[in-house]
Amino acid sequence: MNINEISEAFSSKLRLAIISSLVNQNMVFSDLKEATGATDGNLSVQLKKLNNWGFINTKKVRYMDKLLTSYSLTKNGKTEFENYVLLLESILKKEGEEKE
Repeated sequence: MNINEISEAFSSKLRLAIISSLVNQNMVFSDLKEATGATDGNLSVQLKKLNNWGFINTKKVRYMDKLLTSYSLTKNGKTEFENYVLLLESILKKEGEEKE
């Protein structure tokens, strides 16, 4: 990945927060809302975009007589996020080498 290939998924602070939150665990909507501080509407819109782009999966789960939506990062989503982090690290490393 190079700077010109960064996915639109990483151009939003909220989408980055969602993806970062899902790296190590699945979460339900209320947990993501708390983790990101987003409003219901904004969170819903961004989750739908990430789902449409293949970054996350959604699954309905029953918990204590409630139907909740659980979100998880797809393999593609995790790979794209890892590549994004590696790109940022390489930029920082290159910047550090230029200052020496």
